[in-house]
Amino acid sequence: MFASWKRSWELVKQSWRVLKLDKELAIFPIVSFIFGVLIAGVLTGVGIAFGGLYERQAFSLLDVLLILMFYLGAYFVTIYCQVALVAGVKHRMAGGDPTIRYGLREANKRLGPILQWTIIAAVVGMIIQGLQMAARRNSDGATRIVSQILLMVVGAAWSLMTFFVIPVIAYEGVGGFEAIKRSFNTVKARWGEAAVGNAGIGLISLAIIVVLGLVFGASGIALIASGATAAMVIGGILLAIGIGGILLVIAFSSALGSVYTAVLYEYAKTGKVGVQGFTPDYLDKAFRPGPRNN
Repeated sequence: MFASWKRSWELVKQSWRVLKLDKELAIFPIVSFIFGVLIAGVLTGVGIAFGGLYERQAFSLLDVLLILMFYLGAYFVTIYCQVALVAGVKHRMAGGDPTIRYGLREANKRLGPILQWTIIAAVVGMIIQGLQMAARRNSDGATRIVSQILLMVVGAAWSLMTFFVIPVIAYEGVGGFEAIKRSFNTVKARWGEAAVGNAGIGLISLAIIVVLGLVFGASGIALIASGATAAMVIGGILLAIGIGGILLVIAFSSALGSVYTAVLYEYAKTGKVGVQGFTPDYLDKAFRPGPRNN
């Protein structure tokens, strides 16, 4: 297990070397995050204005519509930006020099598949989230625990099946269900520690975010709460630095994950590295042959 994490960490470092060649591609996760916040803010405002989103035992029709709109909007922006970023990585692996405009142009060519995958991902995500909420509210302790464990397994299986959906859309331009099928076939045929690499990126990013939150966020809030003018100014600066740092970490974490997945997909399909910074030895060890049919 330790060896798997070590190999995946090396793949994360190699992803960073690739991203350094095209750091402007990290703008896509930032745009995705900002638009997600804006969508959440607008829909929350609409919900409050029309009497929705209040604490109650059951959701109203307005609540369900607003939540569905949030999922669709947030998922679309996220998926669109991920496809644009992976298209840029693909262009780099083909020997090109990707730009933001190039990524946007390639994503625009795949609006149909992006929309299809958005609807599928949003509906599945909403169903899983709804079932998780229902499980947490179950009064039977044993049933609640078993239900939550089963839903965690279902969520993990869904994530595994769809691991390569974004690269499939970016590379092949196929629709949502076909992208899931091809992603699953790739995972089944050559699965290894690919998910561990993405988990490693997430854990490292989370650790940095926690540090930023504690050092800058908490300190800034404490100084602002003190009421002294000078302390409030310093606290505001610290808080702004913390928020900015967290946004950058989120952006680069998402970008690294997209680079990592794109390179693994390229290698799984072609057996070629296609980009400087990655070594075949580590990519070979990132995959194990799946079970053979006798």
